[in-house]
Parts: sequence; C-alpha cells; structure tokens
Amino acid sequence: MRSRDLMNISLKAGEIMLRSGAEIYRVEETVVRICRSYEVLCESFVLPTGIFISLVEDDGSTNTAFIRIKDRKVDLASIDKVNSLSRRIQKSRLDYEAVMRELEEIEKATKHSFPVRLSATGLGSLAFTLLFQGSIYEGLTALVIGCISYLAREILARKGLFLFLENFVAGLITGYLTTAAVRYVPVLNGYKIIIGSIMLYLPGVSITNAIKDALYGDLVASMTRLGEAMLLVAVLAAGTGIALVTSASLR
Repeated sequence: MRSRDLMNISLKAGEIMLRSGAEIYRVEETVVRICRSYEVLCESFVLPTGIFISLVEDDGSTNTAFIRIKDRKVDLASIDKVNSLSRRIQKSRLDYEAVMRELEEIEKATKHSFPVRLSATGLGSLAFTLLFQGSIYEGLTALVIGCISYLAREILARKGLFLFLENFVAGLITGYLTTAAVRYVPVLNGYKIIIGSIMLYLPGVSITNAIKDALYGDLVASMTRLGEAMLLVAVLAAGTGIALVTSASLR
C-alpha cells in the first residue's frame, strides 16, 4: 500500500474515533496498529482537538500529516467498529479501497432518529427522578421538561451554536419550567424534578475518559477534557441557578 493511502486510512480511522469520544491512548494505539500491519513505522500524537501522524518512508524520510477535530460526541458503536476494523487489518491486510469503503460506511452509518433520541431523553429523565426517590408525578413532570429542554438544545445545535450555550439554555429552561410546575402543583418536589431532568446532560463519559487519559500518561489531553467537562457542568448549573433565582423559590 502506498504511503499516502496508508496515511489517509490512519487519519480517517483516528478522526472517526476521536470525534466519537474515544480515549487518547485508544486512538493512538489504533493508528499505530493500522500502520504496523503494513510494516510501516509510525508515530502518532493525539490531542482532543487534533491528530498528528508521522510515517517513516523506505528511504528514511518522514511523511507527516495533521487533521483538526472541531466537534466531538459520544458514539461508542463507531469506536467499536473502527477498533474491530483495525484488528481485522492486523490479521489480514485489506486493500485501500476496502478499508476506506468500510470507514466511510461507519462514518455515514444511520444514527438514532430524533424521535428516538427525544423519547430516550424523556424516559431517562423519568428514570433518574424515580431513582432519586421522586414520585411518579414528579417523574412524569421531569419527562416532559426533559423533552422540552432537549428539543431546545437540539435546535441550538442545528444552528451551529457552541455546546456551552446549549447546556446553559437547557439548564435555564429546566429551572423555569420546574418552578412553573411547582407553582401550579405545590405537592411536587422541584429539586427532584431538576435532578432528573439535567442528569442526562452531565458529561460523565468525558470525565471518565479524562481520568483514563491521566492514568495512561496523557496529562495534557486529560486536563483539557476535564476542564471542558467542568465548564459544561458549570454552565448547566448556572442556567438552572439563574432560573431559580429570577423566579419563585421552590418548595
């Protein structure tokens, strides 16, 4: 396989994994595994916002490429598929066209539809409210509020606004709607409704990956991810807090 083709495969595989929320060490390991499967020396350096790859040519020269990662999400299925593909490449050297075709299929794979995601958000809010010992009425209220806040968050995301604003607005809407619900139905416990509604927005996977990156020695990536996660939590709390302060107090 030509060096340029191998570089394209490695960058595409790393890009899909990093965009899907994979740990830094896993992305680097996958890139190196793919290159070594074709008996090419490779070094990779990955940050949460970019991937550097250097290949050593037969004549000793170095070929380096970089790709910028601007948006990230959590997609464990894509991570698993790319990881499995890299191991198949290791066992049997697939040709360039076959590998790129499969990577493009992974990248373009149909994700869960919006109605499914909206339903899952509502049911998740209901489940978390019940988990924190809320009543079924509080759970159903959290279900409705969770769906509304997710809908607003999705609208902002489609407009290309940054993630921090999305979380802030989600917290703000949750706070105002919960206050309104408690005002009209005083028997409801507003705090349990809020907890159930915002739990799904907490970046638990990002925090876990930040800790794993630190354990594997990727301290820069770990601090970056942890800082981003803490900011997301802070703006979510700020949105909810502002709503509570500027509206009627909860029971």
